[in-house]
Amino acid sequence: MANHAEKDGHLGPTTYTLACNDGNATSSWNQTGFESYPPDLDGVRQFIHLACAGIGSPLNVMVANVIIRQRRLRNPRNTFWLGVIFCNLLALTNAIIEYVAFELMSAQACIIFRITAGIPYTLILVNLLLATLDRWVALTYPLFHRETVNVKLVVLVQLFFCTLVILLSTFPYWTEMIPLNECGVDTIVLEWTTVVFLSLTLLSIMAQVQIYFKARSCLRKDLTRHISNHQQNRINRLEVEATVTLACGVMSLCFFSLPFSIVCMVDWICRHHQISKIEPLQWCSFAQSALPYLRELLLVHSVYSPILYMIRSREFSEAFRSTITCP
Repeated sequence: MANHAEKDGHLGPTTYTLACNDGNATSSWNQTGFESYPPDLDGVRQFIHLACAGIGSPLNVMVANVIIRQRRLRNPRNTFWLGVIFCNLLALTNAIIEYVAFELMSAQACIIFRITAGIPYTLILVNLLLATLDRWVALTYPLFHRETVNVKLVVLVQLFFCTLVILLSTFPYWTEMIPLNECGVDTIVLEWTTVVFLSLTLLSIMAQVQIYFKARSCLRKDLTRHISNHQQNRINRLEVEATVTLACGVMSLCFFSLPFSIVCMVDWICRHHQISKIEPLQWCSFAQSALPYLRELLLVHSVYSPILYMIRSREFSEAFRSTITCP
C-alpha cells in the first residue's frame, strides 16, 4: 500500500488524494468534518488532540484504577462510570490514530480511523444513557433495584450494548457493502452517524431532566415526613446537590455533544441541497467550517467527564484518598 498524498490543483478547500493498494483506487479528502481523510489538522486541532490525549489518558486511567482497586466502589453506579471511562480511553486512542493518519500520511491508520471514527463517542452516549436509566430505576423501584441490579448484571448489559454498537457501526464494512481499499467516508455512514449522535444526545438530556424531577419529587415526599428543622435543612441540601448534578450532566451534553450534532444535521441538509443542485443555503459555509472544530468538543468531553466524576462523587474522593495513603 502506498503511503503518500498529493495536493490537487483545484480551487476552493484544500483537497488531497491517497493512493491505496496498486494506486488505482483514490479518494478525495477535504475539510468538511467527517469527510477529512486523513484529517487536515491545523495547529489548533493538533494542539487539542495532543493536549486531550496527554491530559485525559492519565486522568481516565487513574479513575479506572481507583474504581477497580477499591471494593467500596464496586457498585452499579460506579460500574457504569467505569464503562464511560473505558469509552473515553477509546476516544482518546482514536484521536491518536487520527493524528498519526495526518502526521505520517499513513493509509493504514487512515482506514482504521475511517472505520472507528464514530464508535467511541457513540459508546460514551450509550453508557451515559444506561447510567441515567439505572438512576431512574433506583428512584422509581428502589427495592427492585437493590435486589436485582448488581455489578455482574451491569457489566453484561454494557458488553451487550457495546457489542451491538460496534457490530452495527462496522456492518457496512464486514459485509463488504462499502469497500475498505479506499480511505474516504460513505455518505450513508455519515448520515446514520449524525442521526445516532443527535438522537442519543437528546435522549440523554431528556432522561436526565426526567431523573431530576423524579429525585425532586422523592425528596419533597421525604420532607413532608419529617418535622425537625435539622432534617429539613438536610433534605434541602440534597435537593441542591441533585440540581447541581443535573446541571453538570445536562450542560456537559448541551455544550460538548449537542452543538456538534446540530451542525452535523445542518451539514447533512446542505449536502442534499448540493446534490439536488439547489443554491447552497447561507449558513452552509459556516457549518462546514465549524464542523471540524466542533468535533474537538467531543474529545474535550473525554477529559471533562473524569474531572466531573472526581469532583461530584464523594465516595470516589474518599476512595482516592484511601488509595494514596494506603497503596
